[in-house]
Amino acid sequence: MKKIINWGFIGLGNASLNLAKEFENLDNSNLLAVASHQEKKRILYKEKFKLNNKNIFSDYESIFKHPEVDIIYISLPNSLHEKYCFMALEYNKNILVEKPITKNLINFKRLKKSFIEKKLLLEEGTANKFHPFYQQVLNEIHNIDYTSILKIRSSFGNDALGGKKFFGLRFKKINHKKALFNKKLDGGAILDGGMYPISLLIDILYLYKKNFTNNYIIQNCKKKKSNGVDIASSINISFNQIEIEFQTSLIDNLKNNFEIHTNNEIIIFKDIFTINENSSITFKKNHHKNIYNKNKKNIYFYEIKEISNFLINKKIYQNDQSFNSLNKLEDKIELLSSWFIY
Repeated sequence: MKKIINWGFIGLGNASLNLAKEFENLDNSNLLAVASHQEKKRILYKEKFKLNNKNIFSDYESIFKHPEVDIIYISLPNSLHEKYCFMALEYNKNILVEKPITKNLINFKRLKKSFIEKKLLLEEGTANKFHPFYQQVLNEIHNIDYTSILKIRSSFGNDALGGKKFFGLRFKKINHKKALFNKKLDGGAILDGGMYPISLLIDILYLYKKNFTNNYIIQNCKKKKSNGVDIASSINISFNQIEIEFQTSLIDNLKNNFEIHTNNEIIIFKDIFTINENSSITFKKNHHKNIYNKNKKNIYFYEIKEISNFLINKKIYQNDQSFNSLNKLEDKIELLSSWFIY
């Protein structure tokens, strides 16, 4: 009989809903259990995904105790990610946790060491990296001569505030009770959107076997804040004579692109963080070429499928794993935390 990986979800917001919808399209995965403090959400999941009453919980710890759950998806406010990763260690559960796992580098190193010792999976929920088009992007980047790279630029941000603007001004007030804009819940543009360009940057440097940690210099960092929460930010970094410029925002619709500028070419990766039917790779200057994403399956389908296959094949932390290694995650969190506290 084919092995099926049973998933449990804690936190039932939009991110969880995006993943939950894909289980009906997969033959290696099953959404078995969910937990939420909100009764309305528990009822929604029970009815929409035909869940058994015995697998629906109002407290999170019950899912960690569930003997049939193989992996738990943590989709809670940023401030709670770290807590439940440590709980997963206590109950020997594999974990997919929304980014960022933590903004505390010291605590991440503790998690990394413990998950490796217990041979449990600790994976970050940057879903785009599981899509085949993302691998195509990395293959195209690997064909670039590293010594020719002059600049890397990226912007990732969407208007989460809403409301109409009049002559460039918006009078709608920010609701700081919402997790995205809540300081106590570690909201803000950097932790919400900053991880995406950082993630691709680290993946690129690993392609070229470049050691990023302790070899980068933050040249400049700007933040727009509201009630202590960064609602928009930009950062300029120098690394091996490459100029790196990242921008993220919760109040503006940015291009959501990633660009590599070489001494004779500009390569633009469009919609690479939310891979969809509009995602593409465009080469400009000396020659013009477009490569389009032709895969109609979404990033969440591949995220569940690949992680489940990974667990079925028991490839955790072997050299041939297809996921970001924990060493990559450590480098990402190092830069993310530096940007956050700068």
